[in-house]
Amino acid sequence: MSKDPIEEYLKDPDRRAKIFVIITWGMILTRILIAIGLIIFILVLLGIIKVPV
Repeated sequence: MSKDPIEEYLKDPDRRAKIFVIITWGMILTRILIAIGLIIFILVLLGIIKVPV
């Protein structure tokens, strides 16, 4: 029976730290994009930004 490849990859602390940094940046960027989308959505609802229909 072979071992889990993800477990084998994460045994190295440097790789584990790199994955942590990538996931952290991903979470930060996701929140920023959600906030920008929400602001644009509110501006469209208020009529400040006109959307061609």
